[in-house]
Amino acid sequence: MRIVRVRHIGNSNMVAIPKDLESAGYMPGTDVLLERMPDGALRLMRSDAVRAMIREVGRQVIAEDREALEILAVHDRSDAPANTA
Repeated sequence: MRIVRVRHIGNSNMVAIPKDLESAGYMPGTDVLLERMPDGALRLMRSDAVRAMIREVGRQVIAEDREALEILAVHDRSDAPANTA
């Protein structure tokens, strides 16, 4: 943990990410998600990590609720318009 200073550059306030965090994937050009937490803290995550996290949560939901999802899939197919061709 370290203290960094918020600086005003152009029309933005900026915080420099220390160079030694490049090994964690925070290099120039990396897309990041910046989220303000309810307690006022800021959370910074690489966008590729966010995508991976969303995929993992989706897999967990499917694994936990597979039966309910299959019931919904059957219901959706039964609501499809009949093929009149």
